[in-house]
Amino acid sequence: MLRKFKILGHPLRFCLTTPVMNSASLELGLDLSFETVDLPPEDLPNVMATLKAGELAGVITTMPFKTPSIAFLDDSSSEVKEINAVNLILNEDGNLYGHNTDWIGAVGALKTVMPNLEGKKILILGAGGAARAATYGFKKEGATITLWNRTPEKAQECAKRMGVNWIEDLNELKEKPEVIVNATAVSNFDRQKTLIPFALWENVEVAMDAVYGKTSLFLEEAKATRVKNIISGELWFLKQVFTIFEIITGKKAPEDFMTRLTNDAKEIAKN
Repeated sequence: MLRKFKILGHPLRFCLTTPVMNSASLELGLDLSFETVDLPPEDLPNVMATLKAGELAGVITTMPFKTPSIAFLDDSSSEVKEINAVNLILNEDGNLYGHNTDWIGAVGALKTVMPNLEGKKILILGAGGAARAATYGFKKEGATITLWNRTPEKAQECAKRMGVNWIEDLNELKEKPEVIVNATAVSNFDRQKTLIPFALWENVEVAMDAVYGKTSLFLEEAKATRVKNIISGELWFLKQVFTIFEIITGKKAPEDFMTRLTNDAKEIAKN
């Protein structure tokens, strides 16, 4: 019996999850179907009712649905409760159960170049779902986190919730970071302005972006300042989608195959 899943976002023109999950399912002979849906926010209750009724097996949420979707859950993992964001919801015998794999993706991506995060000073730009997931994961690994957001009140609120530091003016950051993570929407903008004061790049070993499918001024600045390790959003995506695949199927993700698919799909999306 075909198990149907929808990937929800708005605006959502293209999502790597759809071709990667569909192709990986076919590769393993699994009867699964994934569909990208650009969903107006007011239609979220209808989709959740469809999921609750069993017409869907699950939904994968992207912006702006990661936090609003929590209201429809019957239960969730401890990570969803802590991060206050969900990116995978499954119908389990009529009950909606939420997972968060974004934090696994963030930690997995960073650990490819920095295996030990204990005591590392990490600056995270943003206060949304991706930023909170990264904060949760890195804090769990023993890193020292500082949050910044263009809206200081959001940074303060997020930092208080997550139990980490925050700063209003990056020029006043006393301890220079070893890792900078961009989890803001600025990577999606055609025109961008610099976010990082030049002096803050001095000790940075890793620059990581949450957004995939395009370069960004943030990553270009990291290259210009000769940051040794540059991590684009594709790796973050892969590390979390492997976990989504395994939760849904109960099988080991075909990681090499899914990595090749991601690289191919990224090139198609550019055209």
